[in-house]
Amino acid sequence: MSCQCSICGQGLSKYKCPTCCLPYCSLSCWKNHKSKECVPPATNGYIEEEKICPKKYEFETEDTVPVEKLALLENDEALRQILENPHVRNILLNVDSARDPSRAIQEAMLEPIFVEFADCCLKVVEPPTEGD
Repeated sequence: MSCQCSICGQGLSKYKCPTCCLPYCSLSCWKNHKSKECVPPATNGYIEEEKICPKKYEFETEDTVPVEKLALLENDEALRQILENPHVRNILLNVDSARDPSRAIQEAMLEPIFVEFADCCLKVVEPPTEGD
């Protein structure tokens, strides 16, 4: 889901400045923004996009993971180690750019390293209970 353009305030932002993450909607807004000084946001190494354009789900379901739980993924060391593998990153890029993401995920789940990645993510967002 897009938020409103921070330059003109009229259009829905389709893009974000690669330097400061400011959302904008068009080439003219980009040129307007780049004509002024643009600085990266002060962060601890991660861009705090929530402050720029709060994340919202367009189609929430009973299986939707809350944004707060997803944020826990960025600090998980086991997940970071898995993501060091270029093969995992390529699989994720393929899933992200696929015309049919459901099918792409099914194919990715045939790769043991991707299953390990998925299991690691689930352990963070849905930790096992004592009975598991």
